[in-house]
Amino acid sequence: MEKILITGATGNVGLSTLKLLETLNYPGVEVVAAVRDIERARKIEGICNCTFCHFEFDEPSTYDKALEGVTRIVLIRPNQVSDVSKHIFPFLAKAEKLGIKHIIFISIAGAERNRIFANHRTENHFKKLSIPSTILRPSLYMQNLLTLHRQDILMHDKINIPAGQGLVNYIDVRDVAEAIVAILFNPVHENQAYDITGPEPLDFYQIAKIFSGELGREIKYARPSTIRFVRQKLKDKKQLLYVVTLSLLYSAARNGKMNYANDVFRSITGHDPRTLADFIHEYREYWIRAGVEEKPENVRKGLSRRGI
Repeated sequence: MEKILITGATGNVGLSTLKLLETLNYPGVEVVAAVRDIERARKIEGICNCTFCHFEFDEPSTYDKALEGVTRIVLIRPNQVSDVSKHIFPFLAKAEKLGIKHIIFISIAGAERNRIFANHRTENHFKKLSIPSTILRPSLYMQNLLTLHRQDILMHDKINIPAGQGLVNYIDVRDVAEAIVAILFNPVHENQAYDITGPEPLDFYQIAKIFSGELGREIKYARPSTIRFVRQKLKDKKQLLYVVTLSLLYSAARNGKMNYANDVFRSITGHDPRTLADFIHEYREYWIRAGVEEKPENVRKGLSRRGI
């Protein structure tokens, strides 16, 4: 019997992983969703067969119940948990004491070389543990375009991201979830660290062009400064740590550090990840303003005249 604990189970990656495991319905596998609010989590569509447990990294009293009988952990650090030595390391110590067989830690691109990131310290801490682990470093998530950046695109026809002329390689969280599930049940991935990307790096002028063609109106890339970006998102009531972390990732893109693609996803899953164009097409309704859309052919003509 395998019992898998997923922390951050209602976030982007956690929820996608949870839903995928439910869909696959592996025999002899129990999935436990560690959440702050069980009643709220029960209302989420698409999950009904997992076990919910109350869990908070900053409340050690919740550790024992959450880890009871658990054999494997998908560790996702909430954005608000920044003091990892106080709130993550004690949890890992408890997991080690209980003999957990494997932990997959969901880090971020560049964490292994950037000491500013809390995930950098967590990655290094795994080297001190006896638990077999796998570190997964996804590139930027496509779903950020549905959440943090949606209103800019929907209401202002702008991609308001401080990446300059840099390229990024977005990946869909559903692909990250698929990689997680494949890693969970294959011991060849133990004690490995993987960077995982989408199929191709693009700059935001190219991304704006994809949006324009899909939505039937012109979407522009605004190229704000990092300071302006942070100020605006804080004004929009976004979490400070999340905004700062994302701005650092966009700064890395601006400096040419995210201009790459690899075949890690294919090597793990056997097929290519989703493209950004397919993602935008699938979720186009999230950026549609009802009754005011231009015809796509008119936008394409306008873009052609502007030399884009």
